[in-house]
Amino acid sequence: MEISKSDLEQENIRLADTIKEVNRQIDEFGIKLTDDSNALKDFQKLRWEMEQEMDSGERYSFVSDNDLKISLLNDQAKRMRRLYKIKDNPYFGSIIFNNEPIYIGITSLKKDDDYLVCDWRAPICSLFYDYGVGKAQYKSLNGIEKGEITRKRQYKIDKGKLKSVFDTDVNIDDDLLQSVLAQTSSDKMKNIVNTIQEEQNKVIRDEETANIIVQGIAGSGKTSVALHRVAFLLYKLEYLTSGNVVIFSPNNVFTEYISDVLPDLGEDNTLQTTMAEFASSFIVEYQRVETYNSFVERFYKGVRQDNDLIKFKLSDEIIPLMEQFCDYYSKAARFINKLEYKNKTVSMSELNELLHVRYSNKPLFERIDLISEKINNSYFKGSKKDFISIKSNLFKIANFKKDYREIYKFFFDSMIFKDNYKFDYRRNENVRNLNQKVMNYEDSTIFIYMKCLLEGFPYQVAMREVVIDEAQDYTYLQYKMFKKIFKNAHFTILGDVNQTVNPFYKYDNLNKLLEIFNKDSKYIELNKTYRSSPEIIEYANSILNLNHVSAIRKNVNLPVLKRPMSELKHIGRDVLYLKKKYRSIAIITKSIEEARIIADSLKQNYDKVSLIESNTTKFNKQLVVTPSYQAKGLEFDSVIVINNFSNDKYLYYVAVTRAQHELIVYE
Repeated sequence: MEISKSDLEQENIRLADTIKEVNRQIDEFGIKLTDDSNALKDFQKLRWEMEQEMDSGERYSFVSDNDLKISLLNDQAKRMRRLYKIKDNPYFGSIIFNNEPIYIGITSLKKDDDYLVCDWRAPICSLFYDYGVGKAQYKSLNGIEKGEITRKRQYKIDKGKLKSVFDTDVNIDDDLLQSVLAQTSSDKMKNIVNTIQEEQNKVIRDEETANIIVQGIAGSGKTSVALHRVAFLLYKLEYLTSGNVVIFSPNNVFTEYISDVLPDLGEDNTLQTTMAEFASSFIVEYQRVETYNSFVERFYKGVRQDNDLIKFKLSDEIIPLMEQFCDYYSKAARFINKLEYKNKTVSMSELNELLHVRYSNKPLFERIDLISEKINNSYFKGSKKDFISIKSNLFKIANFKKDYREIYKFFFDSMIFKDNYKFDYRRNENVRNLNQKVMNYEDSTIFIYMKCLLEGFPYQVAMREVVIDEAQDYTYLQYKMFKKIFKNAHFTILGDVNQTVNPFYKYDNLNKLLEIFNKDSKYIELNKTYRSSPEIIEYANSILNLNHVSAIRKNVNLPVLKRPMSELKHIGRDVLYLKKKYRSIAIITKSIEEARIIADSLKQNYDKVSLIESNTTKFNKQLVVTPSYQAKGLEFDSVIVINNFSNDKYLYYVAVTRAQHELIVYE
């Protein structure tokens, strides 16, 4: 609803005053930052000149003062960056609550004792997302604050100018949301702080639940919700910094795609990794671990491989077998001779008593460390050199070795495996794969689990928040290990079982993960999609026989265009047609081979053709060619799908749900 002329004049005056104050504070911070930087340099110079004259206490004091000054400078610089973020667009909404006007932006702006702009993460700002005009309440530090919203207003500000302003309500079809949804997509994901919806806000601002598991349909904003939740927690929790948060992304393309969101919200980017990178950090026995996308690609390329064994390696059924095997291996471990070292002798019986009685509650290889430490402390004053030598000698008189590659191979030769594997075991092929320099993805998780059972879990105590996107890509065992490795962390897990591209593993429902994250955990579903038009959603629903999907975009009356495969040679005409209307186009195939052929043919006529492969990190969204499994999490104005998916309906569903405005399918 448009506002009155007098209200518009007042809003223009307020905007001008707010921007003026932002600029004043930027100038003030700039001067202070320069002065404090010069003062720090003088302080560090003084410390350098007096270094030789200081005692240890004075040195410690100087170092502490230096660290404090650097920390304060960093805080000032961060505040400066946040002010620059709102320099031309200080706020996007406002409410009047209990007769008090509250303006809401990406960061707060305070003048004297008054807040000209409140940070969107402040408790009172939850009213903007959760309520319309009328009775409302929010949770403050003093408890529940009740009252009434008498006005709710949204703004579109560009380069310091008020382009539009209107009174609104919490309504998923409101003008601003539809305006944003109608925009063409950009190369990077943007923040959604001005259009967060009520069901998304509940996830973002949930402070009570330690572990949140979100099942969200394609286009429901799962990744945006995750990133905004991280920003909210960084604002809310004093002990949390960006360095205490890790985000698991599906691939490096996606990591690059989301890299601007947190900086746009005034926060530093967190640590980011993929499952393959994470696994490689633990598996030093191999050069690296195969990426998830390369693993999926092997199947869809039709590579000759033992698919039954791959499926078994990824299954939940293998977990208790590996546990049994490691228990058996540990119980069978023995010292078969006495230890003689530097004129000291420890009998075989004493060593085995330490191994199987004294330290029996510890993992096998941790026991060796403890035995070495005990002998060292008892006889050799605990020197590191003696500890290493004693440990080496213990392995020489044991019937086992710390050779994880060989232990892992032995698992597949054990009766524990053979008695439970119901298919023909192609041993030579498995051994050949395990002898490679790069470990196959399907082996990596159970291999790490074996190492953890035999030497203990490598606790990552610094991590306090773990975000896992595309949750359906991770096996039950991976989550089980995450919970043990990140034992001090809370988890935000988001995915969609309908977007499973792993041909060997699928969840019926992500609420199964509550078994692992059972304490202070919550399962939530997001069933509204903001990405695609109703016509595209209807077509996507037909692939998986879904009917619970709610499309929020208004009808654009663009039906899904269907072409016969015989016309694929004329795909250039569709590209030309779409280029006249949209900024981004994706051609999505089933296999990488198909994608390469199409990309090569298009490069004859178009300069900027981006082929997304497993090792791609950056791309230009103007014209993208990619297999479906590489496109997960991405979105494009328009999409052309080459439907060679046959029975791979989930892969096909991923492909068509990348489209925002228009979809063309070659069938």
